[in-house]
Amino acid sequence: MKRPANLKRYLLAATLGPIALLMAIDVASLYDSTLRTTAAAHDRLLQATAQQIGDLLRVERDVLSVSVPLAMIEALEGAGGSRVFYRVIGFDGRHVAGDAELPPPPATAASAPRELRQSFRADVDGKPVQVTALYQPIETSQGQGVALVLVGETLEARQASAATLLQSMLVRQAVLMLVIAATIWAVVRQALRPLAALGNELKQRSAEATSALTTHGPEELEPVIDEMNALFLRQRQMLLQQQRLIADASHQLRTPMTVLKTQLQSAMGGDAPVEVVLPEMLRTVDRTTHLANQLLNKVRLETMRSAEQAQPLDMNQIAQEAVIEMSPLLAAKHIDCSLDTGSAVIVRGNGWMAGELVRNLLSNAIRHTPAGGALGIRLRHDAAQGAELTVWDSGPGISEDMRAWLFQPFAAAHGIGGSGLGLSICLEIAQSMQARIELVNRVAADGAVQGLDARVQWPE
Repeated sequence: MKRPANLKRYLLAATLGPIALLMAIDVASLYDSTLRTTAAAHDRLLQATAQQIGDLLRVERDVLSVSVPLAMIEALEGAGGSRVFYRVIGFDGRHVAGDAELPPPPATAASAPRELRQSFRADVDGKPVQVTALYQPIETSQGQGVALVLVGETLEARQASAATLLQSMLVRQAVLMLVIAATIWAVVRQALRPLAALGNELKQRSAEATSALTTHGPEELEPVIDEMNALFLRQRQMLLQQQRLIADASHQLRTPMTVLKTQLQSAMGGDAPVEVVLPEMLRTVDRTTHLANQLLNKVRLETMRSAEQAQPLDMNQIAQEAVIEMSPLLAAKHIDCSLDTGSAVIVRGNGWMAGELVRNLLSNAIRHTPAGGALGIRLRHDAAQGAELTVWDSGPGISEDMRAWLFQPFAAAHGIGGSGLGLSICLEIAQSMQARIELVNRVAADGAVQGLDARVQWPE
């Protein structure tokens, strides 16, 4: 549906439109009903006049005559400005009295039923005339005869009455519409004041402001304000997280750069042999590059989380690709890697994010597994509990006091080198995929720690 350009005008039009339509229908219906009532009243007056003229008919020596008082016709003409005609036609169809130009009804029968009345429309001198015809039975010496009494009226009075009525109704309806429009406009304006106040408050806020809104509104607006406050809260948390990340990243990058500078100065000053310093510098560059890549991955993760590009993913295939990608690191430490993929494990999410999750967990397992050790990936799907990904290693495990903060950025266990962002990224990816991640020590029967299991569980 097209968005309204102005809410006030839209509400006014949407409200007044149906009301105006109903008023128009009501006016048309009332006007038509009044016209019929007015026409019936005029027709009854014509019928009464025709009956009065019929009562005045006299027969003398079988000759029909009538004497119509002029005051009777003038009274009818003065009632509304219309002109009134009358005519009496005798037994043999001859004109007896009145206006000869007033025509008889169509197909007039010579012998009509008694008290038969008929109304029809005719033209007299080029003007439409409503005519009432009365067949009046009269006793004569030769039996009963029937005289025809015609009374007609031009339509000026009827049209004037209808015009006056229509004008009166339109004026009343127009006044009513103006009152309704003014009332609706005032009510809508008053109802939209909280929305205008909210807009003004948002306009005056700076881009860095994340505090809750102070504007309050009616019950219908409160959910919007609550959602915006929740959005500001998430924005504040995200900004704080980014600030902490930038601060920690600056600190983490400063250390390897300082070390690299010191190593370079030692090589240039001849304090240490070049063949010793260069490998150390290479390791420092590798750590710095790894940290930069993970920082870029974290930024990319935030971008993809906002895009919400969710689709069905085959975790078995993603795990296989991760093992192939990490195979040089596995071979460098002579680690025995096993990939246990049972039934198909399908989850919803972003393909790059799911791959980054497996790669980070596998990289963490390689880093903590001693040379010549073993690690693996195990995928399972249970109809009741959902899908589960486990990356296990044969490293030293983690202590209980480290478990609470190990997923924080730049945290590392047992002093083993690393960027400190891998598990933090894994936690964010798991949360974005509605999954749960945990680190569990794998303990032998004698209580000795045999390694660490990193478990990611998706609910069914």
